[in-house]
Amino acid sequence: TVLADPRNPEYRAMLGAVYMEAGRFQSAAQSFADAMELGDNSGRTALSYALAQIGAGRGDLAVATLNEYRSAIDASDMGLALSLAGLPQQGVHVLSNEVRSGQATAKTRQNLAYSYALMGNWRAARLMAAEDVPADQLGDRMSDWAKTAVPGYHQARVANLLSVPLVEDSGQPGRLALENHATVE
Repeated sequence: TVLADPRNPEYRAMLGAVYMEAGRFQSAAQSFADAMELGDNSGRTALSYALAQIGAGRGDLAVATLNEYRSAIDASDMGLALSLAGLPQQGVHVLSNEVRSGQATAKTRQNLAYSYALMGNWRAARLMAAEDVPADQLGDRMSDWAKTAVPGYHQARVANLLSVPLVEDSGQPGRLALENHATVE
């Protein structure tokens, strides 16, 4: 589909989503960047782009993306993405404010709990997770989070969050590169 209409931002975003489902974060990041270059500035695409950047080991770029599209991204997603990008203190701040606002959902509370875990505050992580996780499952949740809370495990964190495989990714095939498909005037 992308080859048939290479300058269609919607197709580029769909291609990015397919790459994400395959655990190919570098290719996904390129596809989402292409979609955004072509005019897709939705919060969903920006968040997906940031997650792909994190999975590709580029948390610094992800933070810049998140900051640029802050107003278009849901606070619950923004807080977790900041935490995944290596800024768990900022993520906890965003998520704590959301919880305090009285609009907190189970998703927000669990994102906050995971952000506490990524920050190394396991006591707070367990307390917050216990709000929504049954007691007999809490130990397993903490164990799962501990496996990816290790510094440098960005790809594993994103893969675990999205339930996708961990794979090596050499990048998007050259024939799909946006620069190979000039604008038709």
